[in-house]
Amino acid sequence: MSLTYSNPRDAASFDNWPFGRTAKTLCTFAIETHGARGQRAVRTIIDPKTGKACAPKTLTYAQRATIVDGSDGKTYILTRSSYGGITVFQSNMQFNEEHIAAHEPRFAEINALFTKGQA
Repeated sequence: MSLTYSNPRDAASFDNWPFGRTAKTLCTFAIETHGARGQRAVRTIIDPKTGKACAPKTLTYAQRATIVDGSDGKTYILTRSSYGGITVFQSNMQFNEEHIAAHEPRFAEINALFTKGQA
């Protein structure tokens, strides 16, 4: 069964984000826009021992990016490349959950999420 995605937005914060084995901390996601390059997701985590932000984790630039909730209760990042496909990244920003090509039936529904969260 395919995941469904909802609640597109450009920023999100989470308390109790895992940090090591037992520690929990604040995690913030944001979509960064650079005119010529496009958009990318940036994740910042606060070190619970020092209270300072760790080095931000970033994805590569894409045409568009947005943060969404998956039907499995997890947070994902959608990116649309200039090649026409949509890549769904896990919130750890290390692995792709799935890739949706422009010819697939779900493409139009997921592509519409890029415009829903904008004012």
